[in-house]
Amino acid sequence: MKAFLTLCCVLLYSYGAVSDEVFQEAQRILQTHQESHYDHKTSIDEVKGYYRVDCSSFVSYILHKKAPSALTLLPVDAKHTRSRAQNYYDYFKGLETPNNHWMAIKTILELERGDIIAWKYDPSLQKKDTGHVVIVSQKPVLEEPYLYRIRVMDASKGKHANDTRAEGIDGIGSGDMWFRINDNGAPIGLYWSSKEKKESQHPIAMGRVLQ
Repeated sequence: MKAFLTLCCVLLYSYGAVSDEVFQEAQRILQTHQESHYDHKTSIDEVKGYYRVDCSSFVSYILHKKAPSALTLLPVDAKHTRSRAQNYYDYFKGLETPNNHWMAIKTILELERGDIIAWKYDPSLQKKDTGHVVIVSQKPVLEEPYLYRIRVMDASKGKHANDTRAEGIDGIGSGDMWFRINDNGAPIGLYWSSKEKKESQHPIAMGRVLQ
């Protein structure tokens, strides 16, 4: 029993420690970068503060620095060299129980800063992206029944509400999104930049890196 309790304490510590490192690294990049562009071809020069990334390469770059073993568990599609947004979604969705490196987050209320939210686009939408992936930067805030506002960090073409990206600038930044939940607390819809606009409904999954 003592060994079991010790293991639980270690796991609980790692839950907060590593995911918070992900948050801290993402925040550091956002605060120190000099130039950023949204692009599916990745080019990063930390010395110059230059980041040409898309949503998944931004998150993967941070995981490569802070949790490289966790990154290797994410699937990679054929003819691709790294995990894309749909791979993050698929992995979190299929993660029924925690392993040494990841745990799935089932409800919005469980989210902490440093956690990752991923959603997947239906191929029939014929989008160039497979979905989108963001890093949570603040605890969700309930604004009305079943609707939570969440501050996120990501790389994107479009801006969120209260976004840090200047007018006409894309790439990495931070902003507010809204997520609608069902009766079980799981996200079922989202608003990209305003809850006054049409709600987007995509399959959504969430995960926390452990080590």
